[in-house]
Amino acid sequence: MSNIVSPYRRGADKGLYLGVWFCAMFFALVYSIEVPLLGFVALLLFAGVPFVEYRFLRRTYVEERGMTTLSGLWMQGIVTFGCGSLINAAVITVWLRWIRPDYIMERLNEAIAFYGAIDEPTAQQAADMLQRMVDARMVPTAVSIALETVWLAIFTGSILSLILSLLARAGKVADAPAERNYKN
Repeated sequence: MSNIVSPYRRGADKGLYLGVWFCAMFFALVYSIEVPLLGFVALLLFAGVPFVEYRFLRRTYVEERGMTTLSGLWMQGIVTFGCGSLINAAVITVWLRWIRPDYIMERLNEAIAFYGAIDEPTAQQAADMLQRMVDARMVPTAVSIALETVWLAIFTGSILSLILSLLARAGKVADAPAERNYKN
């Protein structure tokens, strides 16, 4: 008799690890301005997400000896990305709102100065547009940025999870058990 864990439970459990991964990626990215090598670290973390998620899905498929359906693996992947992105969004919100509340304005002012220094009409337009955005107080808030990362992670994660679920089911595993019991 085999105990098969719900894909929602597995996704939530693995989402904790992916959330930490996303947070590491976020901090590597934001601090890469001060330590340029962290930009490379952020890129490696970003590129590693599909491999980490594949490992989660493949492990589930092997542990359940090939009995996991494609939709079950896919749902696990979606929940993993959803839970991971919520953890990341909470960290982003706290960091942008209370730890470094001036971070967004600093980056916008740098972009305005950068584009303003380029003697090209499109660059000048970009600088003017950004300056009008700042003047009109239309700067994105910490919460809006965090929510956008959640939507981005869930959307791209659902597509990636489908592809990775197909790949995870492609390999061979031991014979499937005759009976299935679900536990939450």
